[in-house]
Amino acid sequence: MDIEPLADACGGLAWISGELFEVEGRLAAGSSDGELLDARLRALLARSSRRHGQHAQWWRAALPDSPALAGFDRVRPPTDAWVRLLDHIVESAPAGAVAALFEVALPQLIFVLEHLSYELSPVSDGNAIRIVAMVTTDLTEEESEAKQVWPMPKIPSSADLEALLIAFSDDYREKRWPPLLPHPRRTG
Repeated sequence: MDIEPLADACGGLAWISGELFEVEGRLAAGSSDGELLDARLRALLARSSRRHGQHAQWWRAALPDSPALAGFDRVRPPTDAWVRLLDHIVESAPAGAVAALFEVALPQLIFVLEHLSYELSPVSDGNAIRIVAMVTTDLTEEESEAKQVWPMPKIPSSADLEALLIAFSDDYREKRWPPLLPHPRRTG
């Protein structure tokens, strides 16, 4: 992958991870509106929040340090779909926020990382490959644990979540974010 699209990918992933760190941390700490989440779910959110904080640091460290590439200026929302999703999570009651996290954010982030991994070259992108592998392992574990503590529907649990998923589909179809470039499927 060329350095500028890779920098945009790292910046976007740093932004997403930082936002997830904050919202999951708030949800784990409890709610001021009276709705309290299950203790097992709060423990999962606390652990996931810490991991997202670490991921954000890894992605920021992977940004180019050349002034010409303005690496830290690339830490920004990668698409409007991610902004809408994080806004929805922040504005929702705790149960709705958790549904959006587990039904939309987590699967979409895993999808982006899988897609990004196809674009990375072992010759020039070794650091990014390691970060993708570590983050994917953490997210896959989170997804598995989430299924144990949160009832995961096979379809979105609300029309709002379905609309958010459709926004991501539009992003992928129009290839709005550098990791979403078309790629040949690996075999073997």
